[in-house]
Amino acid sequence: MPRIFSIDWDRHEVRGVLIASGPTGTSVSGAWAASLATSDPAGLSGKQIGARLAAAMGGGISGKVTTLVGVGRDNVQMKLMSLPPAPADELPDMVRFQAEREFTALGSDAALDFIPLAGDAETPNQVLALALNPAGMTEAREVCQALGVEPDRIPVRGCAAAAMVNRAGLVDRDQLALVVNPFTDEADLAAQVGDTVVLLRTVRLPDPSQPEARQRALLGEIRRSMAAVRQQTTDRQVGQVIICGTESATDDSGSLADELEVPVAMFDPVAHAPTGLTSKGVSRESLGRFAAALGMALGEADRRSPIVDFANVRRRLEARRFGRVHALAAAVAALVALWFATHLWRQYSAPGRELAELENRIRDMQTQAKMYQNVTTEAVAVDRWLATDVNWLDELDEFARRVRPQPLAAKDFPVANDAVIKELELSRPQGANAVGGRMNIKAVAKSPAAVAALEQRLRDGKLTVSTGGGTLEEGYPGYDWSFGLDVRVSPTSDQPAEAPRK
Repeated sequence: MPRIFSIDWDRHEVRGVLIASGPTGTSVSGAWAASLATSDPAGLSGKQIGARLAAAMGGGISGKVTTLVGVGRDNVQMKLMSLPPAPADELPDMVRFQAEREFTALGSDAALDFIPLAGDAETPNQVLALALNPAGMTEAREVCQALGVEPDRIPVRGCAAAAMVNRAGLVDRDQLALVVNPFTDEADLAAQVGDTVVLLRTVRLPDPSQPEARQRALLGEIRRSMAAVRQQTTDRQVGQVIICGTESATDDSGSLADELEVPVAMFDPVAHAPTGLTSKGVSRESLGRFAAALGMALGEADRRSPIVDFANVRRRLEARRFGRVHALAAAVAALVALWFATHLWRQYSAPGRELAELENRIRDMQTQAKMYQNVTTEAVAVDRWLATDVNWLDELDEFARRVRPQPLAAKDFPVANDAVIKELELSRPQGANAVGGRMNIKAVAKSPAAVAALEQRLRDGKLTVSTGGGTLEEGYPGYDWSFGLDVRVSPTSDQPAEAPRK
């Protein structure tokens, strides 16, 4: 009967659960929780965390076992990326290529995985990239080393709790749900649609000795997460909130639903755990924090891969291995080549050897050219995509401030320079070498002098403004001068805009 061992921890507690999975179902063989309290401000190392859990277990794990280690957000970087259309098997290389530009200090030892959100070979791709830094990988391995096991999978703790809730059937597949998993003084928040996680946060909370402050802080973080999801997905918003833990860990779900104006449900991981969990001597309070550990173990028992696994990251599929038929064909080709080379050597001696060397060099150069052809093509596609990548939300916010720097109620409002925007069209320039974006503006003003003042406010080094002339128009009382502006916007980048490479 296969055995599965899962571990996760926060700043105050480490948890472990061992389940046995077989044809008749799953059961909990062991469950442990150990305090990570320490006077060291830096906290405990991975070896010390593993030693605390080993002491609670009375030793390490013996025998064959599949081990999953859930890591928190402390050592994980996340980035929402937009990529050109590409087949699924090319996405891993494109994500790695783009991540080396956008992630800070992404070294060769960092584990990089991603969650596909949208797109395919015909439409632009959007992915949520996650990178576990070397310190996080080392910590996970040290925890396992202290317990006498090797990490087979390294999921993200917040995703594991969301998977547990989804497995229990509490997530409506047609709605965007926010799963909240509170710990002693922090909480994981994961927004997901079905099996896809679109947002992941870890936030600090007051400790349970301050229930009112903790409740207010949790409510505020839930609201901020809902706003972040709405901004990221543009056309979706959170339709339900699910809070993990016992009823005593948070306020009544009804009061939370009234505050948030969305349905709120409580999820008790103990009630959805296999048999045997409550008989292992772990306190009820600690069992309420087992959602992530149980989610990892039960997902492995169901043979469902974690949505993010830093031990087995997504990679381009390797070509078929060299088989027996290939070996025989290569051997025959080698014999023929050897006979031909010997014959030439006998006839031409030194000139023949020089010719063979030249042919080998040509083949090597052709192979190298083919190796880098795909990388060059992908780099050009990414550069062309980024060349017209404009953060329109930021640009519109800045545009509004420059059109009307002061409210109408201001005592010193420059009435003579006021203008009213009638139409605003945002577009991406056409052509292979297009750069940035374009605003086409139609507006009315009190006089032509106001147009000049508006143009001066819009020119800030990033925007290129040109006017299309103006005419008198009587459709807007007090604003008789109708005009148009053509504004060119630089792409969103820390570097000056450049045309894509050819």
